[in-house]
Amino acid sequence: MHVAGRLDAIGVPYMLTGSMASSLQGEPRSTHDIDLVVDVESSRIDALVTEFGPPRFYLSKEAVAEAVRRRKMFNLLEIDTGDKADFWVIGTSPFDQS
Repeated sequence: MHVAGRLDAIGVPYMLTGSMASSLQGEPRSTHDIDLVVDVESSRIDALVTEFGPPRFYLSKEAVAEAVRRRKMFNLLEIDTGDKADFWVIGTSPFDQS
């Protein structure tokens, strides 16, 4: 899916989390998606949607904008493979920022 390189290219900071991170750091476990914490500012939404645009990807601009506004999550789908990435927008609390 090559998500990390695309996020780097448009200047969106991220951190791998979830099953992929725990599998790399410890006991492997089955997973069907990639979980990333992202720091997406509203000014980067268009770049994100363009970078992950059709025909290879499905990413809803409305879902991204809502997730950024509410500090929630949105999904990215790779159309040919069905691979999925869950993007969790980082919160503003000191704990989240650490």
